[in-house]
Amino acid sequence: MFASPSRNLPQVTTTRLKVTLRDVEPRVLRVFDVPADSTLDELHDLFQIGFGWPGRQPYQFATGLTVFLADPGEVREETLDEDLDPHFRYRYHPVEGWEHDVVVLGPGGAVGCVYGEGVCPPEGSGGPRQYAERLRVLGDSGAGEFRQGVVDLRVRQMAGAVPESVQLLLALIGEEVEATIYGEFPPSVSGPMHERRPRWNVPGQTGEKNALPPLTALHSVLRSAGVLVPAEPGRVCPAPRAHDPRFVVRRLRSWFTPGAFGAFVAGTAVGYLAARGATDENTLINAVLGAAERGDAVTGHDIRTALHHLRPALTGLDLAESTRSGWLPGPSARSLLPLATAMSTGSGAPQQELTTR
Repeated sequence: MFASPSRNLPQVTTTRLKVTLRDVEPRVLRVFDVPADSTLDELHDLFQIGFGWPGRQPYQFATGLTVFLADPGEVREETLDEDLDPHFRYRYHPVEGWEHDVVVLGPGGAVGCVYGEGVCPPEGSGGPRQYAERLRVLGDSGAGEFRQGVVDLRVRQMAGAVPESVQLLLALIGEEVEATIYGEFPPSVSGPMHERRPRWNVPGQTGEKNALPPLTALHSVLRSAGVLVPAEPGRVCPAPRAHDPRFVVRRLRSWFTPGAFGAFVAGTAVGYLAARGATDENTLINAVLGAAERGDAVTGHDIRTALHHLRPALTGLDLAESTRSGWLPGPSARSLLPLATAMSTGSGAPQQELTTR
């Protein structure tokens, strides 16, 4: 038998935040428990998913006289625990001007949304005044209702989780293991991975080197992301912080370079699969193509090529799998890539996932 993939990952230290949308009635507020070391980019993602904003517009955080500006996809290094006061502001969409008051309440519990009231106004409703006028004219008190369990789940998914295949590989590697630069592991690693992930095997190559392309890709991703590091010639070991799930999730997300075409294709395709379930490749390509910016000179051939290039890594990270009949979402489809998480939260989106066991 081999080690459990759980690896005794530690609990995440959290901070409890009360976030209230200004100048909107009925009142819209959320109480979040978020990782205490959240960057402002991560905090933005958590607020977006918790309130229900689409997240496509610029945003800013402000504390005192200091303002942190950002556009979607821009990487910011400021963090919640170091750069913001106990009271600060979060503004989304510079044209419509949705202002949020944020209060730090103290330590939190498990990551999630612990309380909420009201449904967020739809983006495109013009801002608080226009939204109030719309409700007055329509005689509407606000569409829908706040669903605690759904929002809590979405926030936890956006915070991220280490894919089980990554946990399993790190557990099998242990302190250190032999590995070539081509991603080949000894039988003590490749054998159990094949046992747990039989569909990763290339037909007719069982037991041969490089018979598990997703394992080779996973090795490359973990080394490029700094989760695995060289120990000595011909050997690798987990990075000193590889026991920390926050570190691993961040490093895996960083492998999908923000703003890069491959990151867009991966996030959009995985999000579509998470929302729709099994999909034939042509439909998936058209969905990704439809999500591209109108000014981008992107073709279906470009997307198909990118998907085929990404396929081993998407499989190894439990994000998606390509079969003869099309593509399937993986068990981490909703909990690793922020873009995919955001895309997969539409009402009625199925929770169908691929089991890799």
